[in-house]
Amino acid sequence: MTDNAELESFRREWREEVSRRSKPRSQPTTQSTQSTQSTAPTASAPPSAAPAPSRLPPYHEASHHKDLEEEAEGEEEDGPPSAAFDPDGLAQQVGELSVNSRKKAEEDIFTRGVEEEPNSALEHFERAVEKEAAGNLGDSLQHYRRAYRLDSAVDKTYRNKHYSHVWKKPAQPPPNESAAVPVTAPAPAAAASAAADAENLSTAELIASFAHLPIPQAEPLVENTPPPPCPIAKVPSEVLIEILRHVAVRDPATFGRMALVCKQFAYHFAHQQNIWKHLCQRPEFGFDGMQYAFSCDTLGQPIYTLSGQRYTPFPIGASLDIPQPLSSWSQVFQSYPRIRFTGIYISTVNYMRPGAASVFQTVSWSSPIHIVTYYRYLRFYPDGSVVSLLTTTEPVDVVPHISKENMMAARAIKKGGHHLRASEIAKTQPETADYVPPVAMDALKYCLRGRWRLTPPVPPEDGPEETEFSPRPGQEPTSIDPRNLVIETEGPASHYVYMMHLSLRSPTASKSHVNPSKNTKLVWQGFWSYNTITDDIGEFTLRNDRPFVFRRVRGWGLY
Repeated sequence: MTDNAELESFRREWREEVSRRSKPRSQPTTQSTQSTQSTAPTASAPPSAAPAPSRLPPYHEASHHKDLEEEAEGEEEDGPPSAAFDPDGLAQQVGELSVNSRKKAEEDIFTRGVEEEPNSALEHFERAVEKEAAGNLGDSLQHYRRAYRLDSAVDKTYRNKHYSHVWKKPAQPPPNESAAVPVTAPAPAAAASAAADAENLSTAELIASFAHLPIPQAEPLVENTPPPPCPIAKVPSEVLIEILRHVAVRDPATFGRMALVCKQFAYHFAHQQNIWKHLCQRPEFGFDGMQYAFSCDTLGQPIYTLSGQRYTPFPIGASLDIPQPLSSWSQVFQSYPRIRFTGIYISTVNYMRPGAASVFQTVSWSSPIHIVTYYRYLRFYPDGSVVSLLTTTEPVDVVPHISKENMMAARAIKKGGHHLRASEIAKTQPETADYVPPVAMDALKYCLRGRWRLTPPVPPEDGPEETEFSPRPGQEPTSIDPRNLVIETEGPASHYVYMMHLSLRSPTASKSHVNPSKNTKLVWQGFWSYNTITDDIGEFTLRNDRPFVFRRVRGWGLY
């Protein structure tokens, strides 16, 4: 029994110690106040009200709470605390602070590189653009595929969202309300009706309305000064038309640009068909300079015919009809097949071929791939001759110097049998000739002389004696197309002749803004090598060849 009494006494003391430590410590004044208030019952809080249950703090909060209690006991041994504090509240705040900061650090570490997965097609497209800009092409391709699977027109949506400001037309400036209205200005209702009528007019009717408009005065160069004089505004119409005729004969492109000067010039450009007919019949840029039969051999020597006259579809002095389906002489000049002499035709060819593998390479996928680029050049002359060049030299280096004179000078250097320096090449050129750089002279020595002709636009019995070269030996042409072009040039040896069959075409609609002229592209129809001794014909494949495109060169063929 004595042992049980001692055990009960120990348990009672232990419970008191635990309850004493679990109570919050506060200042004596606060404790006395709380004890006084606890003895006085109130209406709102009956004495039998049970205390609110307390939650069990987590492990780190309990350990921190124990440290705070030990610190408080040390303070009681030294003296009363200077300020009251709540250990449970402080421990809870510190614990929550540490937990939140830890969670935040964990979120920063584990979610820093995680991005939300896009859902819509536009979001996939935007993510693909970001990946492509960062150089991650694999992920970019996956996002592009997902975007186009969701929406086939997602690229337009992306362009409208991010680049809509580029396609918007600039806003028109508001009218100057303070400007003085001229006396002859129409009323607002009349101006509105005139604008509506102008919108309903076709292009031809609108240009026809410019017939009686005068040439406007030039604007003053400096504000509040008189405008410069404009003598051409007082020139009669007959004299003005003759001036435009001379301009058109010298350069039709300049004649076209004059239509942008004023409405009076635009009217003459569209309605003076006599000027266009004169251009079609002239040899400078018209069809009198076209060759519908070979007029020289491949070396450029002229061939004299018995009649002494060349065929031309629009001879001067004859009663001419506009060929169908064209309706005006301006359309004939712009659309009828003809060769340009004011520039050069260029064909750019790119193809890939595998390179030789190194002895140190053990796998085939690491073998190099070469991208080969070469150019074909064709320059035509009105006398029926042509200069052909196949080289890897870029157009900027060789095009300004392609001519028959420079070709013969380069061939003379080639016959020397050894490579000449730049100073030696300069000595071989005549003093009156323009300087040709060595890179161009080195390429011009591979030029080939030749001749050209178009297919006559009339049946063979009424046209020249020669007929069109057959694309296949032994086969006659099934139809006559005036767009067909035949070129014969020198071959690798004196008994070989290269024969090229091309066809004039117009640029596609997507490239018309670059070169709006018609019949400025030469499309391949066939390419052969003819042996004049054995009468054998070998055909070249045109797998890598591309069409020729005309490029004007300033100073060529202008009168």
